[in-house]
Amino acid sequence: MHEQPHVATMDKPSEASAFIAVILALLGVSDLAAASMKEEIALHYWIANVPARLAFFFVVTAYVYLFKEGGVFGSMSSRQAGIGEPLQNGMVFAFGFLEIAAWFWVFTNLREERGQLAKHRMERLKMEEESM
Repeated sequence: MHEQPHVATMDKPSEASAFIAVILALLGVSDLAAASMKEEIALHYWIANVPARLAFFFVVTAYVYLFKEGGVFGSMSSRQAGIGEPLQNGMVFAFGFLEIAAWFWVFTNLREERGQLAKHRMERLKMEEESM
């Protein structure tokens, strides 16, 4: 069985890098579309979207940490590479960890903003009631 050499650089386009580019472009376009929404609608979009992204990056980062070679569930012996083996590196772990930190910060800010928006809405309704 002929084994393909391990690719260590992204100098040449491959099927995997093209797929990743499409996924990143899709996420970028959807984020730009959400940035142009009205504030209340965008807030609902992000409050629904951020926990999904947090969960995704948490699972990926936990997988990398736990199943890396020498990790808690990782194998110390040399074996045939699994499908998730290319993910088990320091760069993916660092990126996932930073994404978790950033999205958690966004999530806490969105919760505060949602509370402030509800308070402003209540004040506006009170003022409208008083003016009637």
